[in-house]
Amino acid sequence: MNTLSAIDKIAFSIGNLHVAWYGIIIVIGMILGLLILCYQCKRVNLATEDAIELFLWVIPLAIVFGRLLYVLVRPEDYMPVESWDDFVDFIAVWDGGITIIGGILGGIIGAGIFAFRMRKKCNFGNVVDITILPLLTGQIVGRLGNFINQEAFGLPITDPRFQTFPFAVWIDNPSGVEPEYHDIVYGNVPGWFAATFFYEMVWNFIGAVIMFAIWRKNKRFPGLLGFCYFFWYFLGRSFMESLRIDAVPITQIACFVLIPVSLLLGAAYVLWCLSRQSFRAVNSAVLGGELAYTELNKFDVANYVFVTRLIGKHGKVARLYGVEEIGLCDIKNENYIRKVRTAWKLRGKPAAAAPAAAAADGEKKD
Repeated sequence: MNTLSAIDKIAFSIGNLHVAWYGIIIVIGMILGLLILCYQCKRVNLATEDAIELFLWVIPLAIVFGRLLYVLVRPEDYMPVESWDDFVDFIAVWDGGITIIGGILGGIIGAGIFAFRMRKKCNFGNVVDITILPLLTGQIVGRLGNFINQEAFGLPITDPRFQTFPFAVWIDNPSGVEPEYHDIVYGNVPGWFAATFFYEMVWNFIGAVIMFAIWRKNKRFPGLLGFCYFFWYFLGRSFMESLRIDAVPITQIACFVLIPVSLLLGAAYVLWCLSRQSFRAVNSAVLGGELAYTELNKFDVANYVFVTRLIGKHGKVARLYGVEEIGLCDIKNENYIRKVRTAWKLRGKPAAAAPAAAAADGEKKD
């Protein structure tokens, strides 16, 4: 393990130009993300050149905002900017220092700009969905750079039982250590520290697998992966921040705020999508005179009553539901096919028995 920790941070040099492994790894992560993006874009009516344009909007803005938020939470190191050298130090991403929260913010802005430009081909939700897997891929690969740079590690591991990879990583030449952490870091170097960058790699890989599965199945809720990502990533990041030596208070606060907010907003978004889809289907049936042979469940009926009342009080709500004409009717007393779910205990029974039991159950509920 000691030999692994001694990897030279510079991959090669051309004259005075030194190319670091970290930069190469970041570029590899970007290329893999772009390839995944090109693969996904076909599902949302985008061409390969559209994926490249999205990439060119997201990456530069992610870098700019990632750097901006990094320096803003460290005013004692980067401000005030009073000279050209101070300005260069302020923007010096090549020396390290980009926060993922700022990068995500910049990426969202870039995705929003792209979605606006492509609004006739796909919506913002679809754009968000196809950026999540490339984002996680870039984060997974990028953490390898932390290993080579010997940075973003956690607390010292003093228990011999855990002084081995993957629980811990051997640190003998740390970088990017803030002055306030010098005592605890250099007081234990060389030594074993929590491999928090590896923990995060594993966590993000599991998240990528889950979200790819959701993306393959999800067609009703475009943009859902955005909420899933925020919940999953910051849930894991909150644990990493409790272990990392260089944890930033604002990141910890952001984690504990975004975890419940993303969960609640995601649930509200799914409910709104269900309401919108149900209302449009029922409204279409009413306007087309097809209600008598349309299957509706209790949610469809209750939702239609609620939305029509809401639109009656606030006409602009109709735009949110994507309808121009409302088919008003006393739907509770209209003829329609009552859709009844078969009880789980009846599933797998002979076809003749199940409908009869379901019909009886429907009579009780109606």
